[in-house]
Amino acid sequence: MAAIFRTFRNLQSARAAIGRQASCSAPIVSRRGGLQRQLHVSVCCAAAGSDLTVRIKDDMKAAMKAKDAPRLDAIRFLSAAIKQREIELREKGQEVSDAEVLSVIQKMAKQRRDSIDQYKAGGRDDLAGKEEVELQLLLSYLPAQLSREELAGIVAAAVAEAGASSVKQMGQVMKLVTAKTAGAADGKMVSELVKAALTQK
Repeated sequence: MAAIFRTFRNLQSARAAIGRQASCSAPIVSRRGGLQRQLHVSVCCAAAGSDLTVRIKDDMKAAMKAKDAPRLDAIRFLSAAIKQREIELREKGQEVSDAEVLSVIQKMAKQRRDSIDQYKAGGRDDLAGKEEVELQLLLSYLPAQLSREELAGIVAAAVAEAGASSVKQMGQVMKLVTAKTAGAADGKMVSELVKAALTQK
């Protein structure tokens, strides 16, 4: 149980850090698990050049208008993470693209899945439920997810394309599969299938 609450506190700290690093607007007050915390996060989405960030920004406005606090809170966290990625890319002379935004969303979705598993293991279904709401929001921005069978076919094609014959070439195959799936596959599942395919060689 102590590990669950440490995870919860770490999640709060990480989110607060994202808010401090992004451009700030007025404080946002959020309640989670009976605790109140102030989050200073950007209310602006990153880079106007990405169609996906435009959609996220529009969804934020709609949530504000509907006074849907849970959804608005989740979108603001996502916006702040995208903004941070935009800053990182700008330092390298690059611009944020839909592919980069999808990568951010996938990472956040993975964090939510991990949190849900840990909260459920600790008997905290209330906290798991809150994370599930955020996970569903994140998934709504991702392409339709490939089935395990569809993904296995892509992995097999990537292994053949790379001429891979051992687990040592897993990184090369992963890169090919990631490029082909573009946000439509869970990273953990990709890793499992690639490793299984190469182990059989």
